[in-house]
This record gives sequence, structure tokens and C-alpha cells, in this order.
Amino acid sequence: MLKERLLTMDRAKQIEIYKELDEKILKVASSKAHDYASQDILSNFKTVSAAAKELGLNVTDPTNYALFMVLLKIARISNLINGGKRPNNESIDDSFLDGINYLKLAYCTYKDRKIELDLDW
Repeated sequence: MLKERLLTMDRAKQIEIYKELDEKILKVASSKAHDYASQDILSNFKTVSAAAKELGLNVTDPTNYALFMVLLKIARISNLINGGKRPNNESIDDSFLDGINYLKLAYCTYKDRKIELDLDW
């Protein structure tokens, strides 16, 4: 049987853990930024939020949120293909598959709501 020990963490250990986390976060952020944006590192957020607004997507709704994620995948794929970039993380093929999965999830949430509301659309 596994025994659990309660340890005391002092301020120095807390700071050490924070520094390790910060290094990992910076590494991931640096790596992923390449796949999502070019000159303006915020361009992906700006483009996707503008598209979501134009489409009237309310991300508090599960179907709309899944559709928002499709937009995010489209923006990533577009950045990679149109920028002639090789992805650092998820492959372009996987991004297409992920986008398809988000569309399927959007459809499932739509069907779930339709059943819940007993709509005849």
C-alpha cells in the first residue's frame, strides 16, 4: 500500500518550482508561436475573434464554441500553408483532422441541443 507523506514547502522551493514552470512555459510558447502567427504574434487571436464576431459566434454556447475551435484550426493551417512554414508541433495533416473532429463535435452538440429542446428542424 502506498503511504502519502505531507511535506512542507518553503518560499525558496516555491520560487524554484515557479522558475522551472516559467522555463517550460517559455519553451512551449516559443515553439507554438511559429505555428500560429507570423509578424504580429497576436494576429491569430485578432483574425479568429473578428471571424467569430462576424459569424455571431457566442462561445458560451457549446456548438458555437466548437465552431470557434474550427476557426482556430483554419487560422493555424492557413498560417502554415500560406507562410510556407513547417510546423513545430502538430502536423498540418493532424490540424485538418483536428478541425474535422471539432466540426463533428459541433454537430454532436447541435444534435444534443436539438434533442434536448425537441426541435423539428
